[in-house]
Amino acid sequence: MTNEEIKEAIKNSSPVTYNGTEYKCITAYIYRRIIDRHTGKSTFILQCELLDRSGHSVVIVDAKKVEMIT
Repeated sequence: MTNEEIKEAIKNSSPVTYNGTEYKCITAYIYRRIIDRHTGKSTFILQCELLDRSGHSVVIVDAKKVEMIT
């Protein structure tokens, strides 16, 4: 999903899939800074927090692997 698609999915509470599992919605979009302890260089990874279908737990996943349900 693109940044814009993720924003829309959050605004609309749209259901999504990750690795073939359906989730109720995306509850957060996370820019996580990772610092290499050997070089000191930092990179960013994009993650989504997904709410499970029962609404009782969340999982944080690679944003690139989240897909909209059409």
